[in-house]
Amino acid sequence: MLHCQTIADAAPGGRATVWVDLCQPTPEELAQATQQVGFTIPDRAGISEIEFSSRVRLEGEALVLNLPRFHYEAAQLVAPLGFVVAPHALVVQREHAVDAFSALETGLEKHPCVGPADLFLRMIERIVDYLADQLESLESRMSEFSREAFNKRKGRRAPRRLEGMLHEVGVMGRHIGTLHNTLHGLLRMMNYLDESAPSWFGADAHKRIKLVLKDITSLSEFEQQLGDRNEFLLDSVLGLINMDQNEVMKVMAVASVVGIPPTVLVGIWGMNFATMPELHLHFGYAIALGIIVLSIVVPLLWFKRRGWL
Repeated sequence: MLHCQTIADAAPGGRATVWVDLCQPTPEELAQATQQVGFTIPDRAGISEIEFSSRVRLEGEALVLNLPRFHYEAAQLVAPLGFVVAPHALVVQREHAVDAFSALETGLEKHPCVGPADLFLRMIERIVDYLADQLESLESRMSEFSREAFNKRKGRRAPRRLEGMLHEVGVMGRHIGTLHNTLHGLLRMMNYLDESAPSWFGADAHKRIKLVLKDITSLSEFEQQLGDRNEFLLDSVLGLINMDQNEVMKVMAVASVVGIPPTVLVGIWGMNFATMPELHLHFGYAIALGIIVLSIVVPLLWFKRRGWL
């Protein structure tokens, strides 16, 4: 899909400033956009490269800035997001809808952009705000999950619930990983701009880049903290599963040990010897049953006293 919008009218003898939005463009749309802006636009393979020289580079006056691993929240996918910023044009290449850009186009009518660099920085600022919201939401979910996992309750947790907890921790870990890749790419991009932003970016661009860089750094530290908490939760849930399994094994071990004495007694009294004194006792049957019950109760009381039950 190719969408082009003029963000500033042409000055006398100059060119109009345009914003070209490419969503999964076809080769024909890519060629059409390249002809319209007057510089080469990399294809999907070009914006997917992870080496630093492919992520940020200057081609003539056009500044190519790529995020090879960007988290698209709406699609729940990780795919590349690319920018090409030039004095007269901004090209955005995306694979899916970007939630951070949803209200940007409407906002341009009330607050027009000075140029492509201003629009690009607005997009980056919105992405950072969006990532901050995602991390806050993730932290809230993690706190609620931690409260539920370690809340003292009577009885044993159902195995299915523990499996569900393990799945939830895995989903949160995957989410943290995708946000980490996005933040890491933004950090590299903004560090490059902080050191080598072109002069046509404008006088106030350096301050805005510095502020965005500080925000990204703080978000990266917060994301690292969430990663540590997620790892702790993963170990804790696995520990809870092991505890439940050990509880089952303990019950089975106690049952097997308690069952040995009555089995021995029943085996003895079930022998077909001619002379067995108990067979001639009037209360022999009741006595035998009482001894069998006692052989069960005594080990249970002993286990209880040792704290094994």
